Amino acid sequence: LIAKTTDAVLLQLFINLFDNAIYWFEGYKSKNKKIVLTLNGDEGTLIFSDNGPGVRAGDAPYIFEPFFSGKGLECRGLGLYIARQLLTRYDYGIELADRKADKILPGANFVVNFVPEEG
Repeated sequence: LIAKTTDAVLLQLFINLFDNAIYWFEGYKSKNKKIVLTLNGDEGTLIFSDNGPGVRAGDAPYIFEPFFSGKGLECRGLGLYIARQLLTRYDYGIELADRKADKILPGANFVVNFVPEEG
C-alpha cells in the first residue's frame, strides 16, 4: 500500500483511530479486545477495525463532524474530523465501512482510501 503524504498526516490519522478505539473499549465488557489493520495495495485502502461497541446507527451520519461524540456533552470529539480534514488535503478519504466485505471485526470499521479522488 502506497500513501503519498507526510508522516505527520499518517501519525495523526493513526493516533486518532487508536485513541478512539481505546476510548470506546473502556467499560466495554469484552475480555478479548482487538484492533486489526487490513491493507489492500490493489485497492489502495486500509481498513481499521476493532471489536468494541461500534458506532450507533443514529450517530453514523455525524461522526466526522467537529465536536461530535457519541458519549454526550462531556466529550468534545475532534479526532475523526481532523483525520478526514488531513486526508482530504491529499484527495484521500475516510469513511465508516458500509460494505459487509469491509467489516473485518464486529465493532467500528473505518475504510481509509489512499487513491486520490478524481473530479
